Amino acid sequence: MTLEDLKTRCKNAGFQYAYGVFKNSVEPPHLIAICRDTDNFMADNKVYSKDIPVQLDYTYIDKDTEMQNKIENEILGDIAWNKTEETYLSDEEVWQVSYFFEI
Repeated sequence: MTLEDLKTRCKNAGFQYAYGVFKNSVEPPHLIAICRDTDNFMADNKVYSKDIPVQLDYTYIDKDTEMQNKIENEILGDIAWNKTEETYLSDEEVWQVSYFFEI
C-alpha cells in the first residue's frame, strides 16, 4: 500500500480524509494520516527496505461501530495494524482513536 492507496481507500469507504491537516475546517467524523519516523532496513550505507510507519487518526463525535469496522475491514483489512484506546479530547469536544501500521 502507498499513501495514495490509503487516500483512495479512505475516500471509497466514505470518509473525509487528509494527510497532515485539512486545508479547510471540517466536521467529524474524519481521518487524518501522518507518517512517523521511518524504520528502514540498511546495510553498507544503503537502504534496502523502506518501511513507513503511519498513524491514522479517526476523529468523531458519536460512537459509530459501523464506521470503525469500515476502517478496520475495508481500509486496513489486508495489513497488520494496532490501535489506541478511545480518547476524549475535551478542548475540541471530540473522540479520537489512532491506528498504527506500516506501508
